Amino acid sequence: MASNFIPKIMIVESYGSNVKSLSSHLSSFGIPLQVVTADDAPGAMARLQMEPADLVIIDTLLRGKIDGFDLCRNLRSNHFGQNVPIILLLAGTLSLERAKGIVAGADLLLHRPVVKEELLKMLQLLLGRKLEQADNGHAVVAEPIPLRRLRTAV
Repeated sequence: MASNFIPKIMIVESYGSNVKSLSSHLSSFGIPLQVVTADDAPGAMARLQMEPADLVIIDTLLRGKIDGFDLCRNLRSNHFGQNVPIILLLAGTLSLERAKGIVAGADLLLHRPVVKEELLKMLQLLLGRKLEQADNGHAVVAEPIPLRRLRTAV
């Protein structure tokens, strides 16, 4: 039975050229995706509260008072963002940035420049269970997907 499930991906990114690049990468996913955007943290929070997404990609270098790390933390502390998979886009490879992303509650971390194949593999990993449920004719929104959050090694 063919599924009508089209995953909704939110990109939270302040720069239009980066949104275009990410959207172009996402168009290669292999199944249709609904891509919505927000250019800052308050806009993302408001939109996600009104219309949930199946996955959120957040740039850590958002313009405004709230950066991507804080947005990730805020989503994890709200009922509408607790179970949504989050990919944080990091500007560098510094271990401090990685640690901040893990502590903020990201599911996966992706470094810039974004490699299309890495991004698509992350989508497959994070959306895989929802896609399987949809293919099997199950209600996709019936239960949240249990995710393994990244954890720091102490």
